[in-house]
Amino acid sequence: MKPLSTTRFEKRRQRLNWLAVTALPLLLFCCGCPFAAQEVDGTDGGTTDAANSSLATATALALSPSDDELVFTGSITGSADIDVYELGTLAPGDRLFVDVQRTSQNLDPVAAILDSREYLVAYNDDRAPDGSDLNPQLDIVIRGEQDTYYLAIVAYAGNFTTGEYEATVRVQRTVGVPATRAQVVFLDWNGGDEILVRNVGLFNLRPFSAADVGLPAEQTEAFKDRVQELVEERYAEFNMLVLNSDDQAEPSGSHSTVYFGGQSYAAFAISEQIDTFNEDPNDDAIIFIEGYRDVFNTEPTFEQLAQAVANTAAHEVGHLLGLVHTHDCDGLMDTTCYNERLLQPQEFKTSPLDESVFPFGFQDAEEILGWILGFLGIGERTP
Repeated sequence: MKPLSTTRFEKRRQRLNWLAVTALPLLLFCCGCPFAAQEVDGTDGGTTDAANSSLATATALALSPSDDELVFTGSITGSADIDVYELGTLAPGDRLFVDVQRTSQNLDPVAAILDSREYLVAYNDDRAPDGSDLNPQLDIVIRGEQDTYYLAIVAYAGNFTTGEYEATVRVQRTVGVPATRAQVVFLDWNGGDEILVRNVGLFNLRPFSAADVGLPAEQTEAFKDRVQELVEERYAEFNMLVLNSDDQAEPSGSHSTVYFGGQSYAAFAISEQIDTFNEDPNDDAIIFIEGYRDVFNTEPTFEQLAQAVANTAAHEVGHLLGLVHTHDCDGLMDTTCYNERLLQPQEFKTSPLDESVFPFGFQDAEEILGWILGFLGIGERTP
């Protein structure tokens, strides 16, 4: 088997050889009254043990209780350098805009918004999902509790970039909490020619057969049904409707498509983007279904393979809804554990962020999905 190759995109569930671990944004700020800009020196002096490297030692930004804008500068000198800024108290319905621009050297910055629990609220690596602009930008409305919120900036993990940046932070108070919005997910088992998954590529996919995952072909229909059942279970408490290409036509309205087909030696699957707060309800993902053969220590059962494919599909849809990678073998957004762990159920839960995403913090996947989709009882889908 070929060794794992990696890309800069944090949106794939990697597949590794059996000795290794398994794994796998932008809403323009609305027009309105102009903000009064302030200049703040946010530099940490260029040291990797900077005074503002944690929430407890964050540099306070002087944002006023009314609408406000700050512009400040900082520098990142290495992979251990973290710049954390206290944004003050934000309430549900407050709008927060963050724009980070590299101003020197080869810095590839990452921006994250966290609350006082160190729980991730929003994350952006590249404002352009295709990687054409590596500067992060976030435009969000606070959906969580009134709390002290923080902006943290680091260099993208693994690239060893350094340099200076300029950051702009705007706050617009009490614009209102957006309503939750149901999501339709379409499982496409039919294949086709020149299927485009944006930011990923063009694919020629044949119709799925259970033989693609090493099962008897006569189990094809049962396998597809079981995968859908398990994906629905993973999202059972949220307002999501899962459809499939065998029983329904592709929806004419907004929906995300998950394609099944092909093979990659680098990943079990990949999604189009990490879509903060599901700003684009029409983004897609692909599950490289032929990649599930010969990657486990023992021959999986029908049920184990269905669990693995469903865990991966739920993981990729999580990216399309804005979730990032975590380090927790029981969590659906995990990107660290052995291939065999995919063969057992995983769930959305609170987990530590993976170091490929951010050097500290947690993601409460259930909370974030609730903000986006809304919580429901089973059988109450209202997309």
